[in-house]
Amino acid sequence: MIYVLHHLAALVLAGLAAGYLRRARWPVLRPRLAVALWQAVALTIVVASVSGLLALGLMPLRQGIVPGLFSFAADPRDPLGALAITTGLALAAALTGQQLWCAVRIARQRARHRNLLALLAEPRGGTLVLDHPLPVAYCVPGRTAEIVLSTGARSLLTDGELAAVLAHEHAHLRERHALALAPFAALARLFPGCRRLSADIHLLLEMRADDRAARRHGRDTVAAALEKFRAHGTAAAPPGALGAAAATTYRIDRLRRPPVSGPRVLPWLVTAAVLTLLATPLSLLLTPR
Repeated sequence: MIYVLHHLAALVLAGLAAGYLRRARWPVLRPRLAVALWQAVALTIVVASVSGLLALGLMPLRQGIVPGLFSFAADPRDPLGALAITTGLALAAALTGQQLWCAVRIARQRARHRNLLALLAEPRGGTLVLDHPLPVAYCVPGRTAEIVLSTGARSLLTDGELAAVLAHEHAHLRERHALALAPFAALARLFPGCRRLSADIHLLLEMRADDRAARRHGRDTVAAALEKFRAHGTAAAPPGALGAAAATTYRIDRLRRPPVSGPRVLPWLVTAAVLTLLATPLSLLLTPR
C-alpha cells in the first residue's frame, strides 16, 4: 500500500508543479532551465502513473514492482491485480510506441526534405539557399544538420540581422532543441490536451535560441530581423524542422522590452524540488522491497 500512496503523492505533486510552471513568470528569463524542469515533471507524471498502476496490482505480493512482476507472471491469480497491471503495461507500451513512431516519422520527413534540398537548394556560405521570394529561415536537425535560407530572407535582412538569424539556427542545432521538443510533440499526438504544452515548450526553445543570438548580435538586431519576417510574411518550416519566425510577436516584445529580473533563488529551489519528486517514483520502481 505504501508504494501506491507514494506514487499517487508523486503524481499529485507533479501536477501541482506543472500548474506552477504554467503560471510562473521567471521561465521566460531562464527558458533552458524551464524546459529541463518540464522534462522532469513530464517524466515524473509518466513514471508515477505507470508505476502506480503496477504497484496497485502487485500490492498483495509485497515484493516491489520489478520482482513482483516476475512473481505475478508465474502465478497470475488476482483478476483485479491483473487488470491494474495490464492497464499500466498498456499505458507504458502506448507512450513508448508513440515516441518511437514519431521519431521514425520525423526521421523520414527530414530525409525526404533533404532529398528535395539536394535538388532545389544551392550551398552557399555554410547554408543552403532556396530561390523563394518569401523570407524563410530554418534548420533541419540530424546527423547531417542543415540551415536553410531563402533568397527572400537574404535580400530582406541586413548583414547583421542575417548573422543573428544564423546564430539563432545554430543555437537550435548545438543545444539539440529538436530532441528536447520531440517527446512533447509525441505526447501531444497521443493526448490532444497536451498540444498547448508542446507549443509552450517550442516557444521556450525559440526564446532560448533568441537569447543565444542576442548575446553575440544584440537584442535589437534579433528583434529587427523578426519584425521583418513578421511584416513581409514567411512560409512555415517543414515538418521536423525549427523555423526562426515561429511565434514572432511574443518574442519581439520580449526582446524589445526585456522582462524584469525575477528572484534568483526560487528557480533553483523549484529545480531541487522537482528532481527530488522525480527521484521518488524512480527509486520505488527499482527498490526490491
